Amino acid sequence: MRSSAIVAALLSGALLAVSHDTGQLGWLVLVAPVPLLVHALRAPRARHVAGLAFVAGLMAEAGPMWFYGRVLPVIYALEVYQALLFMLTVLFMRALYRRFPAAVAVLGFAIMTAAVDYLRGAASPNGSFGALGYALVDVVPLLQTAALAGVAGLSFLAAVIPAGLAVLCVKPRDAAAVLAWTMPALAASLYGFWYLAQPSGPSLRIALLSDDRYAGRVFDHPEAGPEIAAAFAGQVAAAAARSPAAIVVPEKILATGTGLTAPPGSVVVAGLDGPAPQGRRLNVAALYRADAPVRTYLKKRMVPGLEAEYVPGHAELVTRIGGLQAGIAICKDMDFAPDLRLYGRRDVGLMLVPAWDFDRDAYLHGRMAVVRGVENGFALARSASQGLMTLSDAHGRIVAERRTIRGPSMLVGDLPTGRGGTVYSRIGDAFAQVMVAAWVGLLALLVWRRKRGTQRA
Repeated sequence: MRSSAIVAALLSGALLAVSHDTGQLGWLVLVAPVPLLVHALRAPRARHVAGLAFVAGLMAEAGPMWFYGRVLPVIYALEVYQALLFMLTVLFMRALYRRFPAAVAVLGFAIMTAAVDYLRGAASPNGSFGALGYALVDVVPLLQTAALAGVAGLSFLAAVIPAGLAVLCVKPRDAAAVLAWTMPALAASLYGFWYLAQPSGPSLRIALLSDDRYAGRVFDHPEAGPEIAAAFAGQVAAAAARSPAAIVVPEKILATGTGLTAPPGSVVVAGLDGPAPQGRRLNVAALYRADAPVRTYLKKRMVPGLEAEYVPGHAELVTRIGGLQAGIAICKDMDFAPDLRLYGRRDVGLMLVPAWDFDRDAYLHGRMAVVRGVENGFALARSASQGLMTLSDAHGRIVAERRTIRGPSMLVGDLPTGRGGTVYSRIGDAFAQVMVAAWVGLLALLVWRRKRGTQRA
C-alpha cells in the first residue's frame, strides 16, 4: 500500500473529524472526503480501499466518541457501525465508477449517503442523530434545503459535492460528471438565497434562563426542590422586567408540582422532574400562564440507557403567544424529525424547548434542533442546562446565543418568528424515500452489470 494512499485516508479522516458533528467547521465536510475518494477511484484493489475508508470513517466519529464515551460506552460500538457504513458507501461509489459513467458514481455516493442516513434514523432510538447533513447547519444558504427535503436533502448535498470534486480530479473533462454535482449545488444555493429573502413572522421577546448548579439536582437531592424553585422564581421575576412574551427554563431543573408565577402577558415553560407510580419517573415541560391552569407536556423521546425509567408521552402541546401558534418539546424530542413535523403541519411559528445537554456536545445537539426549525418553518427558543441557550429564526440563523455557567444565566432577545407549514412539513420524507428507491435500483443495476461481466468472462 502506497504511503500516499495512507496520507489521503488520514487527511480525509482528520477533516471529517473536525467538520462532522464537532463544531463550526461544518463547511469542511464539502471537501473532507475528496482525498480518500480520489484514491478509491484510482486504486486497483477494493480491499485496500476498504481498510482506509474504515479508518477515515472511524476518525470522522471522533466527536461523538469524545462527547459521550464517558457516559454511554455503547457509543463506541455505534461509531464502529457508522464507520462500516461509510466504508461501504465509498466502495459503492468505486464500484459504480468502474462499471458506469462517472456521473452515476457521483450521484450514487450521495444517494447512498442520504438513503442510509434516513434508514438508520428511522430505526434508531436516537432518531436522525449522526446524519451527515447536520454538518451544513452553518452553511445557511444550503441549509434552506431542509425546508424542502429535510435532513436527507442536506446529507445528499454534503455528499454529492465532494464526490463530484473527487471525480473532477480524476476525470476533469467529463462534462456529465461535472453537471451531476454542480446542478444540485447551484439549485440548492439559488433556492437558499431566495428563501432567505422571504419575510419572517412578527418578532417576540424571549427570555431564556439557566443555572448549571441545579442541573439534575432534583433527581439526586429531592429535598433541594424548594431552594431551586425559589432561585428560579427570582430569575423569572428578574426576566419580567424585560417584558418577554415567553420565558424558558431548562429540562428537569425543577421538581414536579413546583408552582411558578408567570408575569402578566407572559408564559413560562419550565422543565420538571419527579417520581411516578411503579418506580417510574416523569420528564415534564410545564406551561404557566397568569390566571390560567398549568398545562403539561410529557417528553416523548428518552436518552437510551439513561432515561429507561421515564414514562414517555404521546401528544403535542400547542398554545398561543401574542396571537401566534407556539409549540413545546423537550431536548431529545428535537432529534426526531417526524415528531416535530406534526408541529409544522399545525403552522407552529415558535418552539419553546427546555433541554439538558452533556456540556461537550452543546454545539452539536443545539444545532440539530435548529435544523428542525428550518424543516418546519418555526423559530426556536431552546434553554439548556450544561449547554447553550439559543434563539434561532426559522431559517436557522442564530439571533442570540450564550453558554450556560454554574450560576444564574439569562439570555433575552427579540426573535423573529416563523410562519410554519414548509414543503417538508407537508410532504414529509418523500425525498429520502426516493433516495432509498434509487439506491436499491443502483444496487440492482450494479449486481446485474457484474453478473453480466462474469458471464462474458
